[in-house]
Amino acid sequence: MVREQIVIEPDGVIEAPEKIGLVVHLQKIIFSQKVHLQNLSVLVFVNFLVAGLGFLTRVKIANTLGKEGFGLLAYGLVLGRYAGTLVRFGLDRTLVRDLVHYPKRFGELVTASLILRGSMFILVLIGLLIWKFLEGPETELTWALFIVIIAHFVVSLDLQATYDSWHKMSRHAVYRLIQRLCYLGCVWGLVLFVPGKLNILWIGALMLGSVVLYLSLQYNWAFKRIDFKNISVSLIKTACRMGRGNLWIWLAAMGCLSFGSLNQLILKHYSGTAELGGYAAAWQIVAIAMLLLTQISRVGNPATARITRKDSNQSARIRFLTKYSVVMFVVAAPVGIAALICPELIITLLFRPEYASAASVMRIMGIYIMVFSLGLIASQYVVSAHLEKIYFTTVIVGGILSITLCLVLIPRMAGYGSALALLIAHGASMGLYWVVMIQHVRKQR
Repeated sequence: MVREQIVIEPDGVIEAPEKIGLVVHLQKIIFSQKVHLQNLSVLVFVNFLVAGLGFLTRVKIANTLGKEGFGLLAYGLVLGRYAGTLVRFGLDRTLVRDLVHYPKRFGELVTASLILRGSMFILVLIGLLIWKFLEGPETELTWALFIVIIAHFVVSLDLQATYDSWHKMSRHAVYRLIQRLCYLGCVWGLVLFVPGKLNILWIGALMLGSVVLYLSLQYNWAFKRIDFKNISVSLIKTACRMGRGNLWIWLAAMGCLSFGSLNQLILKHYSGTAELGGYAAAWQIVAIAMLLLTQISRVGNPATARITRKDSNQSARIRFLTKYSVVMFVVAAPVGIAALICPELIITLLFRPEYASAASVMRIMGIYIMVFSLGLIASQYVVSAHLEKIYFTTVIVGGILSITLCLVLIPRMAGYGSALALLIAHGASMGLYWVVMIQHVRKQR
């Protein structure tokens, strides 16, 4: 009879070899993922802090401005989102992939991306000025709203993809934290010391100032570490090639706005800024989970780019996608379930009584955020696998469905119809991403 061998540790604790093997295995896993865990822990900490402070600030702004004023601010942010998507030209979805796939062209790709985005920034700015002056004093594009829009899309010139490809997400997150603390601190300074002065103009000015600081911090650190001297190709030509290569992704990104942004513009058109304000208030709850999902996806995006390379096999892809999906859903579920079960309680605790009608909208948003958590993974995979045309097609299908549902549901159901259109249309599009991803993984060996 063979007796089980035991090991006596110096501190007198007796460990069985199976237990030691398990501990060593776990240690190896943790050590192998040390960089990812460090980045993720910093991102989670920073974004919990930013999300908490930002949420309280947005609630205060909503209660200070009222539904009408908060709806007008939300309108400016939607326009800023459109402008930002125009400026990015799809690079927020593909630049990390390109930097990971072609590391020897790092300086060339970063510079060309800035040339492309800078050109688009100038064109969008000119377009906004033309709109402002052509409509004259009667335009709804006030100077206050104009500044909000600029503050929202100037951030499209950032270097997030550069930091992500370097696995320097934690440093980038610290810069983001500095930016948010400056903005939030100034807003609360106005609230506490000059309570009657908080308005859209001040909010826009503070947003713009903090974003300029944010970009300065990024550029100052990154430019010292990028080799620009050995670039021997025409950067203008590279930027043009990058633009052509990103055309389908860019069009798809514009199409994606038909889910979460165009429905708000249609809602404002049919139901007014007050109804949009209620919708925006309900969205603030979901935005907490959305922020965390976005930060986790920053860690997942370079990893997705690596597992879609030709040297990655099917089993590796399945393991990664399974773990990634579980993490994303676990993050989204608490917020989603709370919004689904007790929306009235959440709304009445946080907002003025005039926002109470947004409870039904929040319930739909709770379902949406859980669906979105899984859809984000599939969309990253499709882009990383260079399936741009398929990605574009799925977005267009969902976009057409979104517009149709908005035009049918919003006139009848106002904010609730807008949320329902978002859930159905974007959910359908994300479902198609998953079908494409599963089919693509099955073909790998």
